[in-house]
Amino acid sequence: MLPLSYIHGETLIHFPSPQADKHMKIIGFSSGAVGKHSNVDRMVQAIMEKSGYEYEFVKLNNLSYNACKSCVQLCAGPQECRLRDDLLPYFPKIKEADAVVLGAGVQMGTVNAAMLAFISRLWGYRHVTIPIKNKPFVLALSSGGKAHRAEDTFRTYLRPYEVNILDVVSYASAIIPCYKCRRHQECKIGGAYRIWGEATCTLEITPEMFHKWENHPRTVARVESAADQLIECLEA
Repeated sequence: MLPLSYIHGETLIHFPSPQADKHMKIIGFSSGAVGKHSNVDRMVQAIMEKSGYEYEFVKLNNLSYNACKSCVQLCAGPQECRLRDDLLPYFPKIKEADAVVLGAGVQMGTVNAAMLAFISRLWGYRHVTIPIKNKPFVLALSSGGKAHRAEDTFRTYLRPYEVNILDVVSYASAIIPCYKCRRHQECKIGGAYRIWGEATCTLEITPEMFHKWENHPRTVARVESAADQLIECLEA
C-alpha cells in the first residue's frame, strides 16, 4: 500500500485518506524561494491538502526550464508545449488535472520571473480549443509588502488561457531579501536600510523576523476559504 504522501523526483505526491471517496486530482506549482519550504510553497500545499483531494506539488525552482520560445509550429498540433526540459512531463498532467494551484513569490513588486516563465509555457494550450479553458485555478502570493500589482499581473498572464480563477490568496510576510543575504550591515541600497536606516549597521537577524503565514489568522482563513471554494467547484 502506498503511503499518503511520497516524493517522486522533484514532486510531492499526496493521496487522500482511504476513507475519503474523492477521485479528482489537483496539481500545484510554486515558484517560492529555492532550496527550502517557503511561505508560498506551504500555502500551495495547504490549499490542496485542505481540499481533501489527491494532489501533486511541484517546486518550480528545483527544475531547469526556459520561458516560451515562440515555436508555435511545434505546439499547435498537440496543443501542448514540446520544449524538452524539466517542465515537459507536467503539461499533460495540467490538462488532466481537475484543478490547478499556482503560487509565486513577489519580486520588484510583481510575480517573480520563475512563475511568469512557467505561465508563458502554457501557450501550447492556446490553439483552436484551449484545452484548459474554464479549468479551476487558485493563486497564492507571498511578498515582503503589499502585492496589488502582483495579483493584477498574475491574472493578466493567465487571461489568454480563459481559466476560472476561483481565488487569490496573498500574504505580506514583511520578510525582505536583506534578511537572508547577510550583507545588510554594509549595504545602504537595500530594503533593510530603507526600513531601519543607520541602525541597519548593527542589526542582528533573528528567526522571529521570518514570519510564517500559519501564524497570521487572516491568511489562514483565506487559505481555508480557497480550499473550500475548490471543493465547492469540483463537487458542483
